[in-house]
Amino acid sequence: MKLHYAVMAPNPDRVRFFLQEKGIWEQTPKSELNIVKHEHRRPEYLAISPLGHVPALELDDGTVLTESRAICTYFEALNPEPNLMGVDGKERAVIEMWDRRVELTYMAQIGGWFRNSHPAMAELEKPQSAEWAEICQGRARKHAAFLDQRLAVSPYVAGVRFTIADITLHVAMGFGRVVKFRPWDEHPNLAAWRERMLARPGLAS
Repeated sequence: MKLHYAVMAPNPDRVRFFLQEKGIWEQTPKSELNIVKHEHRRPEYLAISPLGHVPALELDDGTVLTESRAICTYFEALNPEPNLMGVDGKERAVIEMWDRRVELTYMAQIGGWFRNSHPAMAELEKPQSAEWAEICQGRARKHAAFLDQRLAVSPYVAGVRFTIADITLHVAMGFGRVVKFRPWDEHPNLAAWRERMLARPGLAS
């Protein structure tokens, strides 16, 4: 197999942190792409990932997985410990629920805010929409407050232990810095949770 990824991009980072927490990042065969140089739009990569999605995991039988959570699901099946996605049907469902909440209602809004407001994205996001950036900003702020309330009653996003949902939020928080959004400065529960995440070797870099 081979994992195609990019540095300092949220979806590739989601997979990277997942594999680091599993302890298998270093031994996973990898190919690094430079998104800024549009390497994910080159014909040879589009032959692997027709939509230009990064990351992409090429399997030995020719199957290609291009959604970050799907890639994590595959690695979880191959390397079930430490468990990051649930040990039974109920826990898997709860973890997926919270993971999707973070992804769709927070990380995706940060992405919309960034893509439609940052000068570095002008070539990739045509046309940029200042109105959509403002809408996404408002939604991200609202959901950050919701997550702070969640972390007031739960030590981790999906419950009593660390899971992929925490990885997704950790990535999303880091992504927010590109639009100078630091919700941990105003939400104490997010701040305490973030300190716990930064202390984890698998999330430190």
